[in-house]
Amino acid sequence: MGTRLVIATTEELPEAEPHLVVHDGVPYCVVKIGGEVKAYVAVCPHKDLAIVPLRLKRGRILCPHHGATFDPGTGKVVDDAGKDVPCGLCKVDVETDHDGLLCIEARKRHRKMLKKKERKRVEQAASKA
Repeated sequence: MGTRLVIATTEELPEAEPHLVVHDGVPYCVVKIGGEVKAYVAVCPHKDLAIVPLRLKRGRILCPHHGATFDPGTGKVVDDAGKDVPCGLCKVDVETDHDGLLCIEARKRHRKMLKKKERKRVEQAASKA
């Protein structure tokens, strides 16, 4: 079991605009596509680097380190920018609580996806945003 993170209500999330949530140095991407909310651990599987800053390029989640793009509706690799990205983004379940708030669960295994130095960089970037 992990830590439950409250994000927002569905209405508060703008359509097709990624929302960055950081917990314990781990970045999460929360995005509403076609009215459905999806969440991923925002870590590129190519080099285990955080996808921070979080941006879309032509409607796709863009890795700022090497240019790979991911489908925000599925997390799958769309274009690996010639880097042989092994898989898509790690999906995170999104739940709506009894008050209508969207929640995700931060797990220890998500933290293990990033080295300590990279988690620190994420925390610093989040504090500036």
